[in-house]
Amino acid sequence: MKLAKVVGTVVLSQCIESYRGQILHIIQDIDEALELTGEAEVSATWAAMNEGDTVIVEVAREACNAFDPPLPTDTSIIGKVEKVNLAG
Repeated sequence: MKLAKVVGTVVLSQCIESYRGQILHIIQDIDEALELTGEAEVSATWAAMNEGDTVIVEVAREACNAFDPPLPTDTSIIGKVEKVNLAG
């Protein structure tokens, strides 16, 4: 799992059946200072998020298991983060 920020939304004009009606967002990882880092990527989610929302993302094979039936995806937003506390 990782933390990321929502930086955009994807709207599909054509898609395979398993993505029909699915909410997709563009996310970008955040570092320890909560700053954007790395490449942006598309992530599936169960509910629409707002641009700038901090989210928790499941990655790799486990990401597709967030949906029933499983969705062919490498990342899934599984929660919206309200607060981050960094110890150290």
